[in-house]
Amino acid sequence: MTGADVNRTADTLEIQQLIIEWGYDLDIYGGMGVAKLCTADCDYRVAGIAHPGHEKITAFYTARNERVRTQQKDGVRTQRHTITNPRVSFQGAREATIEFLLVNYSAEGKAPALNLVGPTIIADCQMRCRLEGEDWKIASFDSQPIFIGDDPFLNASVVKK
Repeated sequence: MTGADVNRTADTLEIQQLIIEWGYDLDIYGGMGVAKLCTADCDYRVAGIAHPGHEKITAFYTARNERVRTQQKDGVRTQRHTITNPRVSFQGAREATIEFLLVNYSAEGKAPALNLVGPTIIADCQMRCRLEGEDWKIASFDSQPIFIGDDPFLNASVVKK
């Protein structure tokens, strides 16, 4: 038994699509559209540091993109987030949790990135989602790194000192 509820199939697909849009925004727009995917009171954490609400989420990605502009080759960082093994569970009609594995590949400079040895980071992730009107939104995000590669730029923001 998988625990899947066929009556929640559309909600499950919408939540999975929300997470795919989140990853796409990170890869293509440097996270600058992530806040619009989140609730106004979203508890958004990166490397254990809270960035609550739209303003702080946007400020986090703005600062990160400025570091990319000033610290990476040609002011560019190429990255792709692979989202796999999604598990959606519902806590009532308007709340759900999605747990997934995030595999990130990234390198400084423009694509194609050469000589990549493996993923930059692999993390267990959890998002709580809430139905607001007709749209599912991210109400919280947190992750736990499982494997961390040797990328000084990423490690500066995720490895606890």
